Amino acid sequence: MNSLQAFAENVWIVDGPLVRDMGLLFTTRMTIVKLSDGSLWISSPVPASFDTLKQIIKLGPIRYLVAATPRHVWRLEAWHTLFPEAQLWVSRLTPFTLQKGNLPVAGILGDVPPEGWADDLEQLAFKGNPLLSEVLFFHKKAHTVLLDDLIQINPALAGRPFRNVLLKLAGGLTPNGGVGFDIKLTFINRDLARQSLQKLLSWDFDKLIIAHGACLEKKAKPYVERAFLWLAH
Repeated sequence: MNSLQAFAENVWIVDGPLVRDMGLLFTTRMTIVKLSDGSLWISSPVPASFDTLKQIIKLGPIRYLVAATPRHVWRLEAWHTLFPEAQLWVSRLTPFTLQKGNLPVAGILGDVPPEGWADDLEQLAFKGNPLLSEVLFFHKKAHTVLLDDLIQINPALAGRPFRNVLLKLAGGLTPNGGVGFDIKLTFINRDLARQSLQKLLSWDFDKLIIAHGACLEKKAKPYVERAFLWLAH
């Protein structure tokens, strides 16, 4: 497990362990944002060492735990046990939502940010796909977009040739990555998806944090534009 890494002003990331999903191994990552009121907003929390937890707690009180995609909901449970006073926010439930037990969810994420983080983050529920209910975030001051599963740049793993070939064929392997072929196929309403893309590209961002693969610290908007060229057809 890795330690706390500064990514932008008041934005940190922590890389977690590999997890198996749909039979394939994926890297994991969480994002920590220090809000204007001094509290912490954490997206897709991962297992962290005691020393890393101490580093995080020193940043401020943990007030929000967020799962912006159905595949990450289960990751809230352990952190809710550690920080029971934190509010839990999740994306719209789908048949692919991974969840253990009943979590005391404070609300469902949509296009309008809750008052608690509206001063710092804008958000977008990317539409057009009945199976994918991912919500994207934009940190205004850091000019950073936060995204989980929609775009992936998965690293090749030693000793996993079958996994690496599958991800390469799907279009989600380093060095270019992008929106996976399987995800593209499930976008039934392309008009709604284009509207979501238009809002995403209206944000003034230069950096991109993703959960699966290398983050981009510059020139992120041109990369995102290229990743969504398939929506133009």
